[in-house]
Amino acid sequence: MAPTLGLRHYDYSRRLRHLLTALLAIVLAITLPAVSRAQSASAAPAGNLILNGTFDNGSTAPWWTRLAATSTTVNAGQLRIRTAGPASKPTWDDLVGHFEFGVTAGQPYRLQFDASADLSRTLRVSVSRADTPFTSAVDQTVGLTSTMRRFTFDFASPFGDPQAVLLFHLGAHAASTVRLDNISLTPLANDPATDPILYWNGVLLDTYKALDLPPTSSSREAAILHAAMHDAAVSVTGVGNPYRVRVPVSYPGTMDNVVAPSLHAAIDRAAYDVLTALYGPQGRSYTAAFNTAVGRRPSGVNAAEAARGDTVGAAAATANLQARVNDGSGDNTPYQLDGVPGSWRPTNGKAAVSPNWGRVTPFALTSGRQFRPGLPANAVDYADLLGKQEYRDQVQELRDHGGMSSPLRTDDQTQIAFFWANDLAGTYKPPGQLFTHTRIVSEQRQLGILANARLFGLVALALADAAIAAWDAKYDTGIDLWRPVTAIEAMFGSGWQPLSQDRNGVAYTPAFPAYISGHATFAGAWAAVMQRFFGTDAIGFDATTDDPHAVGVVRHMSGFDHAADENAMSRIYLGVHYRFDADAGLATGRSVGAYVFANRLRP
Repeated sequence: MAPTLGLRHYDYSRRLRHLLTALLAIVLAITLPAVSRAQSASAAPAGNLILNGTFDNGSTAPWWTRLAATSTTVNAGQLRIRTAGPASKPTWDDLVGHFEFGVTAGQPYRLQFDASADLSRTLRVSVSRADTPFTSAVDQTVGLTSTMRRFTFDFASPFGDPQAVLLFHLGAHAASTVRLDNISLTPLANDPATDPILYWNGVLLDTYKALDLPPTSSSREAAILHAAMHDAAVSVTGVGNPYRVRVPVSYPGTMDNVVAPSLHAAIDRAAYDVLTALYGPQGRSYTAAFNTAVGRRPSGVNAAEAARGDTVGAAAATANLQARVNDGSGDNTPYQLDGVPGSWRPTNGKAAVSPNWGRVTPFALTSGRQFRPGLPANAVDYADLLGKQEYRDQVQELRDHGGMSSPLRTDDQTQIAFFWANDLAGTYKPPGQLFTHTRIVSEQRQLGILANARLFGLVALALADAAIAAWDAKYDTGIDLWRPVTAIEAMFGSGWQPLSQDRNGVAYTPAFPAYISGHATFAGAWAAVMQRFFGTDAIGFDATTDDPHAVGVVRHMSGFDHAADENAMSRIYLGVHYRFDADAGLATGRSVGAYVFANRLRP
């Protein structure tokens, strides 16, 4: 490097680096004309974090060396490095480096450079923290020959540091001449194909389809999965607040052998362990999914970093699984019918689903009753409800709009009914549809791994608590309301059937009380989280469905409230819920979502 700098000691202290920055700024201001600096900047790849990586201006600044015996010059637009020979500490003694650029945790990057040497040798390159712990975002070794070759490494930084360092390690070989050129470090657009949060959420939805899970247990299991992945990401990067645990991440060894845990590996292991624990007993294996996840990781993560990531992810999974061991989800006490007019009774010969779910320990709420709505139509008991005009009006509305052949339902309302249904075996069920819509918005907004870890974590926690709150209202209040098909039969006689149907066209009603609507509660919770996360409701997106009666249908949503309102109303058009089920479900869900966002996974 230029002798006027006189930099011979490689030290990571902030004071020295700030002094170095000031000296480099002075040298650049003196030695580079304004035109040359502009030309250098314009020649660099868009977003390149590395200053003077092409060496077209003839200067070595801001590149520096560690040893006085190592010389750097620019020759024919390339950085020529004459090494000093084997160093006493090959990893750290003989270095060429570039300080003072920032990397963001979870952000993918591409490191590229051209390199050759006058003799066959290896060259180690790393992007690292500039202060303790001296961890690396990428650490790779390449083989050099006399032919200039292009090297490319894609990686996601597991940490954020506003003053990172790019290092070329030279000291493990006999004296030689190394040439470098076209060095760039550029942020990449977030690629959903390599995002482990999106990947494992997709694996979860495949599980939903395969196992025909109720929305109660499936939402609980999603919350455990996403909380564990979020905690793994927080533990590796130090960014944000964990849900259950911040796994301690130590950095054993000497400065010559520091290994940082891989962010991808930590998330992959957390997801694999949670899914295996939850669904392995039901015959599901996630080995193939895990191997696929490993293959999707960006290059630039070595085996030691992956192994350390495994350790962090396993600990995050264990903490979140253990926290739910005695949460009441295994309570299978049979439901006792109230046996009076207005009270729920089986509609398809199926026993009540999840009758004790309102007493499951919530993930964020203080209890399932925290946002419990009043009884339908402000009734005090079954007899009072059945005597109210509001109740009779709503039964009539269902008869007119929610039947298999109701004449007043429009074609658009019929489409809405099936679009939001997803009640049948083989679909991803209501939580799965909302996760899919979350993904659509995430990809549209190009969220990165850490943003997705938090967003999907918040959505999952909100949906899990929405299920608990909805089932509390369904089973643990003074009115366990019968479904419309039963009410209409009581008022008008038999013969009416809801539009809701199975794959064979046979009328179908979910096997639990009507008030409040689970779909509406999920939708309200989802919308509340999405609005707060993005800071607005006005984000339009094209929503999709998995229901067999709406194959290929896409509906454009103008915002999150639009989607939630349509979701809630769909249950009336489908003939399985009253209007007060939908209204109270939305209100309860929105309260749940707002509470979860305010109290969990804070940035």
